[in-house]
Amino acid sequence: MKHHERIQEQARLARGLAAERQQLFAQVPFASELERTPQDIERIARPVVAVAGTASLGKSTLQLTLGADVPWKWLEVEVPATPEASELAGDFEAGGLGVGELAEHCLLVLSALLPPSPEVLEWLQRLVEVFPEGSLQVVLTRKDELPEGLSLEDVRERFTQELREAVPHRTLPLFLVSSTTGEGLEELREALAGSLAQRQKALLEAALKDWSTLLAELHALLGMKDLAKLRPETLSRLRLCLDELLAEEGRKLEDALPHLAEESVRELEPRLPEAERPLTQAFREKLGGRVEPRLKELRQRVDAVLARELARDVEGPATLALADRFGRLIEPDGLFFDWRFARKGGLAGVGAALLMGVARKHGGWALLGAALVGGVLAGLLGKGTRLRTAEELKRVVAEPLLEDSRQRVKQATESSRADVERVCTLLQKVAEVFSPAEAGAWDAERLGQAVTQAESRQQQLGRELTELHWKHTLEGLQEGLPPAAGGSAPTA
Repeated sequence: MKHHERIQEQARLARGLAAERQQLFAQVPFASELERTPQDIERIARPVVAVAGTASLGKSTLQLTLGADVPWKWLEVEVPATPEASELAGDFEAGGLGVGELAEHCLLVLSALLPPSPEVLEWLQRLVEVFPEGSLQVVLTRKDELPEGLSLEDVRERFTQELREAVPHRTLPLFLVSSTTGEGLEELREALAGSLAQRQKALLEAALKDWSTLLAELHALLGMKDLAKLRPETLSRLRLCLDELLAEEGRKLEDALPHLAEESVRELEPRLPEAERPLTQAFREKLGGRVEPRLKELRQRVDAVLARELARDVEGPATLALADRFGRLIEPDGLFFDWRFARKGGLAGVGAALLMGVARKHGGWALLGAALVGGVLAGLLGKGTRLRTAEELKRVVAEPLLEDSRQRVKQATESSRADVERVCTLLQKVAEVFSPAEAGAWDAERLGQAVTQAESRQQQLGRELTELHWKHTLEGLQEGLPPAAGGSAPTA
């Protein structure tokens, strides 16, 4: 299967998901109110490719030569060429939005005749922050205008070095093309389509997962009929109490971090001298071990607040189910993070980064646990440098990790408070849907059947996407292509 066809097939699945959403929202009108972040399914069905570069580099011509009849949309973005132009253009903005919000893939266009300016390299550093691996490619135009005596190998080597110095942590595909002669365009076109297909697949998988989460929450809502007895004043009090509790505990933990870090440094001092990397890992483990009991205490306090407030209106199993729902927001051994596995050193490299992506999406105190114990704080994995004194240990290891830990506490606090707001909103919706005044308008059994049918269709779309992936992989192997469909372009 050609990459263009794969994009079209995945677009068909995306449109199928859009139709399923529309159908369920028609059957269960309040379902759309439970979405965390409404998905732009149309953008998945027809992804956007940004062609970014300074003026007069042939961006428009490049788009035309790559093709107008393609299963994606083009977006031309002009990169500021000078500091003054950068300020006027709002630095990293395009039409008031960041390029990463406007496009799923980016081609950064440079001239093969000139080295990239500092402003362009700064732009590149920002681009790698918003476009994940595989979704950013560098295109050198005017290949046919290279002066005699300057070989393609020399050009490639020069730009490879420039890119490596600007973004040493990323490998960027590099293409030399000529819109005049057509050289290199077919290779670029295939690599672009292959990478975009991968990006589209990841976005579609995320959308299907979010849809599954929404359906699960709808089932939870329909199973909470007993909580319809909750009075508005009880919900308001619950929301306020939990919000204040999380804010208070966040402040306490943030204030306690320096002391906890000092204790960890004192325990590690007898190990000096030792390489920075194992000391960094050991410090994370000790600091995380000191934070863990505090999070468990927080879980107990949340349970106590729930039991006290909900008992005003509701008693029985429903309160236990709700307490568990809140508890998962902060429990480090909960649904989205395995605390013990991380402490054993199970997270490293790409695995840790992927888990951080999952944890960040769900947020809450589980994110803090993942950050402290899993060792994914801003990639501070430590180096091979040998530390000899307690002062070096404090300056090189403890202080940077302590600062990141403070930021994580703030993020965890705000994320958990947002989660509380969300669950309380869910309870409010339960009270509205199953209130005496509205209960007759909703048939809980019929609503449940609609959600179950939507789950079945969601699972079918997931299976079709998996089958499509394996079909593409098999065809790629038969044709001698790499499974990731990233093209065979030399990389910088």
